[in-house]
Amino acid sequence: MANTFPSTLVSEIVHSTGLTSLGTVIGAVNSFAHDVAPDPVSPGSVIKVGITTGGSAAVENPTNYETGDSTKEQRNVTAIEINKSFHVTQAQLNKGHSLQSLIAKNMQIMANKCRDIVFAPITEANFGNAEDTLDKTAAAFVPADLQTIWAAGKNFPERHLLLDGAYYAKLLPTDANSFRPGMPGAYGFDSIGMNNRWDGAQSGTIGFLGGRDALLIGSGEPVMDSALENALDSYEEVPLDGGLAIYVASWASLATRHRWMSLGLMLGADAGDTTAGKIIGDGVTDPGSVGEP
Repeated sequence: MANTFPSTLVSEIVHSTGLTSLGTVIGAVNSFAHDVAPDPVSPGSVIKVGITTGGSAAVENPTNYETGDSTKEQRNVTAIEINKSFHVTQAQLNKGHSLQSLIAKNMQIMANKCRDIVFAPITEANFGNAEDTLDKTAAAFVPADLQTIWAAGKNFPERHLLLDGAYYAKLLPTDANSFRPGMPGAYGFDSIGMNNRWDGAQSGTIGFLGGRDALLIGSGEPVMDSALENALDSYEEVPLDGGLAIYVASWASLATRHRWMSLGLMLGADAGDTTAGKIIGDGVTDPGSVGEP
């Protein structure tokens, strides 16, 4: 008698581990311009991400209330397929904690690649030198430096801040009356989040300040032939937050008689309004090089 695949359990595990592992990416999706492709897309295809680039002037004492409009654009973001496959034993399927550990580890690997893609547009070519915002070592960084960062984005419509953990730690509360950095409006920012991986961004980057349209992020479902999808034992979408979703597949290999699983999604990012973003530097690295994703 064939063993059944616990797809419901897998979805629950992928959802819980996805929220943790992809927390930084979900935060970026919620803070910056993000759109989901309405149909499955293939690698190299474009995902349309909408941004508002301007509007007409306000009118005094109007006699016509249908004049002027906002300027909206659909920008193209190139889709990259991210997939992580792994072998699953029957023993792991039978033990929820073992399956959770396996999925969590592979989700972390996948999340690192997602972060490299999302933050790849953060370069000096797009957003200028870190020296124009703040360029300090973690040891020298103090909460008062947030005033300098805020001032660098004083003309941004919104100010979403991402900081490396060594800097974020300096903002943690020391008593019940202190700001919690995750609170909306803390220190005058619309949001403050933590990101400990900047491999895809400009070398020496430890933070980014941006308005909503500074980064464009597109996501979606990888395209798959219907016959192939029907041949899989299980294939489903696991929604996370902000429209981001992970697509989980499971199948048994006839060649090896092993069960395999894969986690996948389409993801792409590009610079949007480059006047609404600023890089924060580590105070050590010489500018001019871009990290390898």
